[in-house]
Amino acid sequence: MSNVFSDALAPLAARMPKALREIEILRVAAQLNGDDHATSLEAARRAVLAWTKKRAGGPLPRAAWEFQEFDYLAGGRNSSAVRITGNGADIWALRADDPDREVAGRNWTTEVVVGAQPGQRPHVSARLTVSTTESELAFQPAVPGLVLQWIDAPGLIRGGREITSSPTMIGSEGSVEDLCDFLVDPDRRLPVYVVTLPEDTTTPLIDAEAVAKATACIARIFIVPSQLTWVLTRRFGRYRSVFGGAVRAYMPGFNEADDPYRHRLFLSERLKTEDDWRACGTWLRSTAATTSITANRLGREIIDFAFVRTASRKLQVTSLRERRAPDAEQLEVQRLLNESLEKQLNEKEKEIEISVGLAAEAEERAASSEKEFRSLLYRFRALETRLNAIGAEKEPAQPLPSSWDEFLDWIDAEFSDRVLLTPSARRLVKKPDFADVEQVARAVTWLATEARSRLMDGGGSLRDAAIEEGVRNTLCGGDEYNTHWHGQKRLVDWHVKNGGNTRAPERCLRIYYFWEPETQQIVIDHLPSHRVTAAS
Repeated sequence: MSNVFSDALAPLAARMPKALREIEILRVAAQLNGDDHATSLEAARRAVLAWTKKRAGGPLPRAAWEFQEFDYLAGGRNSSAVRITGNGADIWALRADDPDREVAGRNWTTEVVVGAQPGQRPHVSARLTVSTTESELAFQPAVPGLVLQWIDAPGLIRGGREITSSPTMIGSEGSVEDLCDFLVDPDRRLPVYVVTLPEDTTTPLIDAEAVAKATACIARIFIVPSQLTWVLTRRFGRYRSVFGGAVRAYMPGFNEADDPYRHRLFLSERLKTEDDWRACGTWLRSTAATTSITANRLGREIIDFAFVRTASRKLQVTSLRERRAPDAEQLEVQRLLNESLEKQLNEKEKEIEISVGLAAEAEERAASSEKEFRSLLYRFRALETRLNAIGAEKEPAQPLPSSWDEFLDWIDAEFSDRVLLTPSARRLVKKPDFADVEQVARAVTWLATEARSRLMDGGGSLRDAAIEEGVRNTLCGGDEYNTHWHGQKRLVDWHVKNGGNTRAPERCLRIYYFWEPETQQIVIDHLPSHRVTAAS
């Protein structure tokens, strides 16, 4: 019945105007370079006005070049600016609209703030949004051209590092070590793309220059020659490294024990054709743009134009009242304030709509990735079953790790489809006090084989199951607890433990885990020692 109604309404829906959507594309935040802050501030503002003038189609008013408030209306290519000064602070904000040159009904809006506070480097921010009726927005994200002008002069800094619009070429072992330190910096909030060169070449497999220009100030790109990639492997292990012409996106929060699959790797075998490297470049640009929105918070790193305009109007109202200006003048400014507040409210509603849209897109991507993962996992296991059925020769198992530095690479290589570690578990095995890494590896092997088989097939109870002499598997009992896994609360109700009554971390073995029935995987949340709680 529902199909009958939808079919009947389809012609009417086709004739109705499509709803206008506003989509936030990216955010940029940085500090201005240069020792003379006043000179840098003026240069940055003039760069914005020069960029705006090219799009306005005519000369901007005199007030614009004096960095004062102005409104310029030019048939859709509108520009407005406001300024707030006081207590040593100087904030200048501009908003410019620019209709798309190729797609009718698509309009770009760029909001820029250039501000200074006493004793601090001047700060700049930019925010790019688009309004459109298109159901699918097809384009290549790129920072506004004014960001590239800022980089040229007066220069930009983020996190104490100068920003460039081209890739950084690594030329020494020490430079790779510095790159490694940067990758694991907990304060890093933007992606780092490491592009490696194939052997005996000086040209990367992707257009790194184009990607660096498009993502200037929202990502950083480094090119590492083939003869230096071993430094990355020595520092992070084979599964978190990148080499042989491959490209890797190291996302914020990366560390030596992080899940390698969270940091996308483009192997050189998948970058052979023009379509391949173009697709890689598109993903890198889109990821940088999306990450810039979550990394730069409104009201902190990013100040929206509506907020500055409203604040300016409020200051004007206060000033007029204090000097007892004529009522007509006060009423006009109050009217402008009310208008500004209404516009700010509309902007906030749009921000909420954008945030809801981003959340919905993220959920959709997560659901799609989960579906794809389960499909691949099912196909892999089906293939594994067929190979076992025909007696195909298996690859020899890797030797057990002899140190904790080898443990994560070993488990990712041997049991990535059967045993997973939560992020907290990965951090715990970086430098634990428990000494016998081979005993832990043997216990994990038992979990990946015997325990998983029983959980899948119902082949017997796991309670008090012996793993080896002095080590058994049992329910957590009073030590069970909740953890979060893939956005859901999960009960950690099993653990592997050794005998004795000691809880000294160097001798007490504990592996806390739960069973994930949908993917048929064991998920380890805490190891290799006793989990310290308020009760213990």
